[in-house]
Amino acid sequence: MPEYDAFGREIGEDTLQQWRQGSGPLPADPVPVPPKPPQPAPVSVSAGDPLGGPAPAPAAPPQQPRERVVVAPGMRPRKRRRGMARLIVLLVFGWIAFNVISGIAGKVDEVARTIPDLSPAETEPPPAGLERGSLLRPAAFERAIAQIRRRGEGKLQNLRVAPDRIDASLITDRGTLVNVQVSATEGYREFSESGPGFTASNTVPSSKLDARVPMKLTVAAAERLGKPVGTINYLVPTMSDGKVVWGAYFKTGAIFLANARGKIIRRIS
Repeated sequence: MPEYDAFGREIGEDTLQQWRQGSGPLPADPVPVPPKPPQPAPVSVSAGDPLGGPAPAPAAPPQQPRERVVVAPGMRPRKRRRGMARLIVLLVFGWIAFNVISGIAGKVDEVARTIPDLSPAETEPPPAGLERGSLLRPAAFERAIAQIRRRGEGKLQNLRVAPDRIDASLITDRGTLVNVQVSATEGYREFSESGPGFTASNTVPSSKLDARVPMKLTVAAAERLGKPVGTINYLVPTMSDGKVVWGAYFKTGAIFLANARGKIIRRIS
């Protein structure tokens, strides 16, 4: 029975015999050995997690090499100027818009300066009763009648005397009717003139108007009413049988009649 060595060859066998006998040339290259398939990495399982815990994170893909731009000799790489160009365009448009808006604002301001201020001017409140500036006071009443006589150029047809203003209608030599007013705050004003056809009958001579009567009659009538003098509304002089008769009208509705000297004759209401 043959004996074998440790490599499984029969002791005494010539293993190179077939090559010596010219059975064939020696192979030029050794037969390549197929590579071993990659073995999966062992996954460690936690002893406390029966399901094996979360799956291991996948390995990151290999980083791709950056593409190199080849530039021909003698040429410089082209720079990106898109952002700079956009900024320049925005600055140009902003400068144009600023000039346009400034021009419009200047025109608006110029037009606004030509518009007159129509808001009412702040004036002192008109006087009431016998307050300072009241036309019922002798000096103020006398000045107002003098203005009407001088500037109205006519005879008094009607006269209404209030603390803040005096209204009058005058018959002119032309036979027209002129309406005028003397305000305690704005002075003399003439409103309108009618057509001819009016006659100067039953007019009130300004020379027969006592400047002390309006104040005297107001005080006396207010005392009889037991009211302050500020409750007076207006006074009206009229002609009756060739004599001046004053009527004092209060805001309460009371009416008193007085003679040319301001003495109360009777109370009507």
